[in-house]
Amino acid sequence: MEEIYIDGIHEYDYLKTNTEGSMIHTLYYSDHLEWTSSIVGTKAIELIDNGNGVQIKGLVLDEEQDYLRIEQLHIILRLYSQECTYEISPQPIKTGF
Repeated sequence: MEEIYIDGIHEYDYLKTNTEGSMIHTLYYSDHLEWTSSIVGTKAIELIDNGNGVQIKGLVLDEEQDYLRIEQLHIILRLYSQECTYEISPQPIKTGF
């Protein structure tokens, strides 16, 4: 399991497993003081890629999400797409008119 730090604080643990042809990316609540003891070590969010599509457990897309859930979604998607490099840059300036 890998530790995920946000602003220097160990907030989550991350585990990537391959089970029955599916890659499973799971984010667990760490044992940091900000989490109540009842959720320490439990799943925060999970992404399952079965090769034909992706399922995100712990997220209902048609409902409003709180900021914590969106942060967890952001983290799990970044971990899922680590092999890709995305760049957002301004459009190049046109010089040959």
